[in-house]
Amino acid sequence: MAGKIPNAPQSSVAGCNFVANDQIWKDHVGQETSATKSWPENWNFLTTKYDDLVKDDFPNRKQAKARREKLEKEVMSLVQVPPATPIEKYIKVDPSPSPYPQTASRQIGWRSTDKGLALEKYGKYAKPKGGLVNQLEWPLEAVQ
Repeated sequence: MAGKIPNAPQSSVAGCNFVANDQIWKDHVGQETSATKSWPENWNFLTTKYDDLVKDDFPNRKQAKARREKLEKEVMSLVQVPPATPIEKYIKVDPSPSPYPQTASRQIGWRSTDKGLALEKYGKYAKPKGGLVNQLEWPLEAVQ
């Protein structure tokens, strides 16, 4: 108990030094203030426009830029597609040559009751064929 002062207020957080934290904060604020004052002389060139920086290096820059913009407009006029708003102009739908097929549920679809009006002309799409071994007539010993 040699180093402790009796009845002294204890810090709310163990190991926290308020004086040191305050000094650190003051140092940070001081660094920001000095950086703010020295920024224009060190980094002000970043605020200059690019065109102003390179005007001496590229004297014909404005002419080239105008020419490039003119060519871009010409290319865009060639590439643009006219709007397809009057769809009847581009797509013509003829009337059905025969009446719609009658189905069991009286709806149009692939299950027509009349074979002449069936939408599936070539039969089932996935006929079971038994597998590759049966189609090639290989003996079972060849694949085991």
